[in-house]
Amino acid sequence: MFPGGFGPIDATQLTGLLSDVVARAGRQLVNTVLHDVQYRAGQFYAVAEVTAHDQTAQDITTYYGLTTASVPSDAHGYRATIDATQLFVWEHPADPFLPGLRLAAIPSQVQRHFAPTRDITALQAVIYRPMNRAVFRAQLSPGAPPETLFLKVLRPGAAQPVYAMHQTLAAAGIPVVAAAPPVDDVLALVGGRGVPLGEYLRSQRSHSQFQPLELLDILDRFPREVMQRPQQASWADRYPEFVRAARGAMPEHQDRLASLGRKLAAAHATIELGPIVPTHGDFYEAHIFVHPGTGRMQQLLDVDGAGPGYRVDDFACLVGHLAVLGYDEPQAWGWQAAMHTFQQLAPHTRGVTLAIRAAAVVLSLIPAYQPTRALKARGHAYLRIAEALLDMV
Repeated sequence: MFPGGFGPIDATQLTGLLSDVVARAGRQLVNTVLHDVQYRAGQFYAVAEVTAHDQTAQDITTYYGLTTASVPSDAHGYRATIDATQLFVWEHPADPFLPGLRLAAIPSQVQRHFAPTRDITALQAVIYRPMNRAVFRAQLSPGAPPETLFLKVLRPGAAQPVYAMHQTLAAAGIPVVAAAPPVDDVLALVGGRGVPLGEYLRSQRSHSQFQPLELLDILDRFPREVMQRPQQASWADRYPEFVRAARGAMPEHQDRLASLGRKLAAAHATIELGPIVPTHGDFYEAHIFVHPGTGRMQQLLDVDGAGPGYRVDDFACLVGHLAVLGYDEPQAWGWQAAMHTFQQLAPHTRGVTLAIRAAAVVLSLIPAYQPTRALKARGHAYLRIAEALLDMV
């Protein structure tokens, strides 16, 4: 059954809840596995893979989303209260905030709306953040480019502004990927040229030719129109939330996490963030595609969060994400890449602020759910890395 609980709900209670849910569909629970538990803004989210017998005694595998967050009263699903904790469960793809899943998760619908002259040879989920967003990868039959489409499922009303941002950035010479007008809150994007920066750095190690200052040039070209978007809290701004999540997931490190939280709070009392400028908003290595041979910048992905913010937070997002790469490998190539990037970018902001904000970003990456030895090891390693960044202040 479950290899752990879900926030305040233990494994036995969750198994009982899902038994009730599948029974309402005339099935009998056989087994279930909890995937990808997330903690966002004080609420838990997860996906459960459920195997159940149907009325013909055949095994059927389905997926259910679970959350402790509030959902609209007309949402289609199952509500329950366990030990004063309210939960909502829905069967995929009936996510209460992502109606576009019904399009993006069905090959015939994807073909009809985004590739009418091609066959969809494969369709798989790449990212699913329940009630927030999802990304599917669609492989197309041989023919004219593109061969791959990425289908981004966003909340109602969010896809058109993201499409418009792609157009604005492309007009300003920013190397964003091509996008098609959205359909039912689903935005189709062409696959990026090159390879993700993290993949390049892993393969090249000390032979990397990547130049972080090339990214500075890209950010400098962001147009002023970006400032018309609402300013959103950065990952670093949310450090108190991530400290709480980490303390819940790592009770054995309560003292260290409490100390780290106090140090971050003290640092933020006097921190200087600089002027508000156009920013990417989620500027890390998976969204930066480079040439596999030269390491030169080729494309910038995922501009959903582009808007007014602090340049140091774009830098910190990249440094923090680089710092944790290869954390479980003998050679600390991720940390080395992070330090090289830090040294190159620090003169273009405040170095102390960059270290503080990067430490806060690493906190955001600590798994909020650690039922296995591997996830516990990752959490411990990320805590150590966040402490090391803060020690640079």
